[in-house]
Amino acid sequence: MGFLEIYKTAMAAGREIDCYNNKIIFCERDSFMIGLTDMNVLWRNCILPLYEEGDLDIPHRVENYVAKLLATDDVLSIYGALECIRTYLWLHIYPDFPFEIDFIQYLDIAKRSILRNAEKFQHYKGKEFSSYLGTPYDIVAPMVGLDKIDPYANRPKKKSSKK
Repeated sequence: MGFLEIYKTAMAAGREIDCYNNKIIFCERDSFMIGLTDMNVLWRNCILPLYEEGDLDIPHRVENYVAKLLATDDVLSIYGALECIRTYLWLHIYPDFPFEIDFIQYLDIAKRSILRNAEKFQHYKGKEFSSYLGTPYDIVAPMVGLDKIDPYANRPKKKSSKK
């Protein structure tokens, strides 16, 4: 079964959001992330073909799913929403991109979602990010303009040994 058929099956079952929250995985190549949807695959093989087939509501549904995922406290759902936005912004630079979604309005919401779940992102132990040297927080924080956490920020300063 191809990616588009998997997506359509999820739609028919009322599980379309699972294509974005990493419960249904779309991946065609090795990645440094294990068990996460490659949003390039989802956009290229599902979202854009559905739109071209005449599903003109797909942009609205994608935007709605991103908003719902950012409202959760689930690390993989928030990550999926951020990757969906990032991939859209990357693909949207092409002049023949067929539709607009105003994802910029979600960047503050995404930032608040990450901050609200910072501890979960910093201590997430799932296999999905196991090939990444940092924490999931180190991945998502820069996506919304948050600085990487500095482990030395609250450390007491050494007293000068000069006399």
